[in-house]
Amino acid sequence: FAYVKARKDPVLAGLERQLRGTFNIVTAEGGADGLRALQENGPFAVIVSDMRMPEMNGLQFLMKAAELYPDTIRMMLTGNTDLKTAVHAVNEGNIFRFLTKPCQKETIEWTLKDGIKQYRLVTAEKEILEKTLNGSIQTLTELLALVSPLAFSRASRLKNYVQQIAQSMKLEPLWQFELAAMLSQIGCVTIPPDTLEKYYSGSDLNPDEQEMVESHPKLGGDLMSQIPRLEAVARMIACQYEQYDQHVNSPGVSQSDDEFIGGHLLKLVIDFDTLISRGRTKSQALGELKKCEAKYHPEIFAALAGVEVFNIERKVGVVKYQQLNDTMILADDIYTHKGVLVVARGQQVTLSMRALLGNYVERKEIGEDIRVNVPVMKSKQETPVSTSVAS
Repeated sequence: FAYVKARKDPVLAGLERQLRGTFNIVTAEGGADGLRALQENGPFAVIVSDMRMPEMNGLQFLMKAAELYPDTIRMMLTGNTDLKTAVHAVNEGNIFRFLTKPCQKETIEWTLKDGIKQYRLVTAEKEILEKTLNGSIQTLTELLALVSPLAFSRASRLKNYVQQIAQSMKLEPLWQFELAAMLSQIGCVTIPPDTLEKYYSGSDLNPDEQEMVESHPKLGGDLMSQIPRLEAVARMIACQYEQYDQHVNSPGVSQSDDEFIGGHLLKLVIDFDTLISRGRTKSQALGELKKCEAKYHPEIFAALAGVEVFNIERKVGVVKYQQLNDTMILADDIYTHKGVLVVARGQQVTLSMRALLGNYVERKEIGEDIRVNVPVMKSKQETPVSTSVAS
């Protein structure tokens, strides 16, 4: 833990002598030194600060410490027994314990142990939530790649554009916007492959097909809303077709909300990707979007000009199944020696697919050599090219 105390006070040296054999301790003289210690040696499980210090008091220090390391448990040790000071410290600084001097060694030891226990509970819960969240996202992404390679391919391109724009606009947290792009097409799993191919290629859709396409954002948003902590991402996905000029003046809408920004960011990059995928150059695509600029968020539209467009070309190659990775797409249907279809061509390689193929290879029911389309990403030139919807 870290202990921060005013300069030239014997309490600091005394606590070091008493506790160093039980805890790993870093001490600092004053708030400024304490903040440097946090940045150089943090994070700490527990921070204990005196109240009265030069430059900044203990409450000010602990509030700054909370901004740097919000999970660290914060305590205050002071000779000031004023009740208002204690209440203010607990409420404003989110202090875990408020101790008064003189404080017995046994008291501070069990208090520190309680603080460390609380820190472990907080960080363990956070780690579990993050692993669960990451696992859920990975599973959904693999399912999208397995069920609809076309939708997965588009989502990968959208993520690239969203990442560039979000970074240029300094949007935070970046992961929310990237995730919304990556899972924006998750609702497309309900759309028949031939209809989805017609939609992505720009072919005319009949009324039933058009309804399927228009309903996928709401379905995707409903699916994602079932995952805790992804409510904002779910709303971004659900709003990906909403126009800025129709949405901006809606009652109760805040233009600074993440889901408002994220939804309109998706709207713009989807329309941009549609034009690029149908052979437009970047300049041509920007020109066509400019004609209906009112549909798009003005700041996001301005940032789109700085996006680098990549043309993903693919070449067919043969690899061993152990060399498969998630940038590859199967070039052929894979059958067992008895004619049973294992995996259909056109699917993005995933972790589960590699495991499946590995099992068949081990049982000698298929060969080790797999024909795949390998991506070669190049900066797109300012000449129209024919881009396959499967690329």
